[in-house]
Amino acid sequence: ADKIVTGMEERARRKVPDLPAPAAEIPVQAGATRIPYAEIFGNRLYLRRTILLVIVWFLGYVTVYAIAQGLTVLLDSLHYPPPESGMIAAFGTFGFILTAIFAYFYGERLERKLWLPIAALLTLIGGILIGVAGPNNFAVAAIGSIITFFGFNLWVPMTYTWSTENYPTRARATGFALVDGIGHLGGGIGILVIAPLIPTLIASLGLTTGPIVIFVIIAAFLIAAAIVAQFGTATRQKRLDEVSP
Repeated sequence: ADKIVTGMEERARRKVPDLPAPAAEIPVQAGATRIPYAEIFGNRLYLRRTILLVIVWFLGYVTVYAIAQGLTVLLDSLHYPPPESGMIAAFGTFGFILTAIFAYFYGERLERKLWLPIAALLTLIGGILIGVAGPNNFAVAAIGSIITFFGFNLWVPMTYTWSTENYPTRARATGFALVDGIGHLGGGIGILVIAPLIPTLIASLGLTTGPIVIFVIIAAFLIAAAIVAQFGTATRQKRLDEVSP
């Protein structure tokens, strides 16, 4: 056990300057209920955190699923040939892959909740690039797709980590499953409400203004999630038993 813990500490020191000295005595939660939901809903601290995280995930997933479902619809509405629409969306997967690589190397550089506004900004920039590219500039649209996919996925791994850190060990898995699960209802709105409106908005606003307005609307949900997240708990480089006793 000592060898394993020592190895973990050595890896941690590569990312943080030094590890805090263990406390002389760490308070232990005694008499915890066997029902994790009671630990969450019966505690004001964790109940407030749950409400905040549900809102963040719900709003963020509206953006994620609206783009995942609606990008090819938008490109078709811009009169891209179906093969080109598919290719532009496929280029976006490079941004998706880059997200995982970026999160591995740089995820600890900032507080978790600060990644949400960065992700929202990148999503908006990428979407605007796709919108201004129009049907005659495949290269710009492909670059915009990569930036968009990178942006709307960037916040996800950081917020996964942040969500789990907001709960104590006795209710961590339950708390995360709860906020992420309910949050996916926002994805349903993105698919069933936002994406189907794209052709109508394009037809009413035109090929020049329509795509930009659509991406602003889609990104607005992630922007709102980023604003709400700033009221959450800071967890970076803190012990879990201090953040979530």
